[in-house]
Amino acid sequence: MDRRRLTCFVALAEELHFHRAAARSHISQPGLSQQLRELEDQLQVQLVYRTKRRVSLTRAGEVFLAEARKILRTMDEAVHLARQMDSGAIGQLVVGATAPALFIVLPEIVKRFSEILPRVEIVAHDMTTAEQEAALRRGDIHVGILHPPLDDPSLACREIANTPFDIVLSERNPLARLPHLTMGDLKDERFVIFPRQIGPRLYDHIIALCHDAGFSPKEIVEASPAQSIVAMAACNIGIGFVASRLQHYARPLATYRRLEGPAPQLTLGAAYVRDNPSPALQKFLDVATEVGAFVQ
Repeated sequence: MDRRRLTCFVALAEELHFHRAAARSHISQPGLSQQLRELEDQLQVQLVYRTKRRVSLTRAGEVFLAEARKILRTMDEAVHLARQMDSGAIGQLVVGATAPALFIVLPEIVKRFSEILPRVEIVAHDMTTAEQEAALRRGDIHVGILHPPLDDPSLACREIANTPFDIVLSERNPLARLPHLTMGDLKDERFVIFPRQIGPRLYDHIIALCHDAGFSPKEIVEASPAQSIVAMAACNIGIGFVASRLQHYARPLATYRRLEGPAPQLTLGAAYVRDNPSPALQKFLDVATEVGAFVQ
């Protein structure tokens, strides 16, 4: 159904005057008459009675007027939705996040993003860095919050946060008497760390810092999420590594100490397929960068 013909008909039906309807439609009066004739020919019905003194609608014209208004509204809504989709204002964004990222930054990112683009649905999945890289290549997720760097040149990664690891330990541990700790202080301790597959490079960096301090961990217990690490430290099973003060869970028998000197840092990045033009993705990256800047 031709939109121009419909708008001309609606204008004539509401004005019941060819000159006024033509002016409203930004068309000449003969042009308006031509549009009406073509519409009636298309429908094979007469829509308008016209005499020298009066313009009125036929019964078919009255019925068609109501439907023409609906069609025009539907067309306008379709255009509006298409433009919103193209601008990234509506749709769905699928996000992967590692366990630390899921807790430390994702809730604030989603809250801020939803305030800016409320009609874009965020779907989040708990995934390791390696799982996110594979999911990005397959197109299963649009963006991942993970631990850089990445090896795949088809993926880009924007660093959004860098926060130091703290040590969680039992109040019964003699190290709890110290106001702060260094890596060297940990030489005789059993380590409780996140599983290596969550962040292989970060895991290896922690071990390398131990070697730089002159020792190798006597034993490593892998645990996740951070609540499990805190609980195991409270049991005096070992000392745990937790990133960000947001993971300082209030747990009886557990206490926290900041590491001074060379210490591991948790780096979070937002990864995506390089050259992805999605406006919603670009806005998500901007929001993630803004939120990440305040992580401690």
